Amino acid sequence: MAFCLDFHHHIILVKGAPASVDEKLRSEFHYFLSKDSYPELTIELTLGALPPTPSLPVSKILETCLIYRLGKRKYVDYFGEALTIVDEDTKIISITSASEERLYELAFLTVHSRAGDLLDHAGFSRVHALAVSYQNRNAVVMLPSKGGKSTLLTYLLENPDIKIIADDMPLVDRRGRILPFPTKISMTEVPSSGELSKLKWNEFLRAHHPPKWTASLSALPGRLELSPEKNPVLLIHGVRLSHGESLIARTKKWQMVAPIFEHMIFGMGLPQVIEIFLEFRPSDMGKMLKHFILRSWCALSLIFKSDTFIFYIGNDKSYNAQLLLNLLSEHES
Repeated sequence: MAFCLDFHHHIILVKGAPASVDEKLRSEFHYFLSKDSYPELTIELTLGALPPTPSLPVSKILETCLIYRLGKRKYVDYFGEALTIVDEDTKIISITSASEERLYELAFLTVHSRAGDLLDHAGFSRVHALAVSYQNRNAVVMLPSKGGKSTLLTYLLENPDIKIIADDMPLVDRRGRILPFPTKISMTEVPSSGELSKLKWNEFLRAHHPPKWTASLSALPGRLELSPEKNPVLLIHGVRLSHGESLIARTKKWQMVAPIFEHMIFGMGLPQVIEIFLEFRPSDMGKMLKHFILRSWCALSLIFKSDTFIFYIGNDKSYNAQLLLNLLSEHES
């Protein structure tokens, strides 16, 4: 089985996955499925025993893996659970595991990491945020992992005019425009009511993190905003309150610099497998600096183009959603 993914004209071919893994990956990246047959990167997946590796000195020891290098080929050994081989000459990444769950997790992270890398080079940066549109306005709400993005979306979707740009990582281009990046939605529990309860939910088992429940946004085609580029943007820094009433207040643009560094320039919370791409060699430092400059450009352009707010988020989930809807409906740029 094989399929291609088109990330703004950067093509990744995924092949060899068993049927269940193939189905989940296609569902995850449904928006990017393409018939293009000229990939610049191939990811080969194998369910089975790990292939033998040559006798090599370890070049890097991490908590999750051992890294070996032979010329332009890199071996990433996840302590016998899985093996990833990165061949820089052929642009092929081979992932093998005897566990379907581990194979899917590594494939999912590798596609996200490589796509992020390709998009960075092309001038698009991902921001760790919930992004929705309402009445021709975009709201980008930056919150950390487990900060409540998916819960907020659950209540926002009770309004039929809310459309999803991205549940977890919209794109920002060099002009500061928001672009769609709809993938899957993930939650710690399956919703019992509302639009999201109608989706097909699957348990996502992760090797070093608690499991999550995930569902593809492809099941909500009428609720996706696929052309948000021309809409004005409300850039919102979300802050969780231990108790007290929710509040949204306008803030100065310069006060958005710190959260945008965390959620976009450094990309905290974005799915990635850093061990495949960086070993902190001198050449890696140059690559990191280039990404830092490109992301900074996109981030500053986003701040400059946006109206900026801080959202103190209390425990009343329905009220939180209503506050955001009120801001979007009443705001004038």
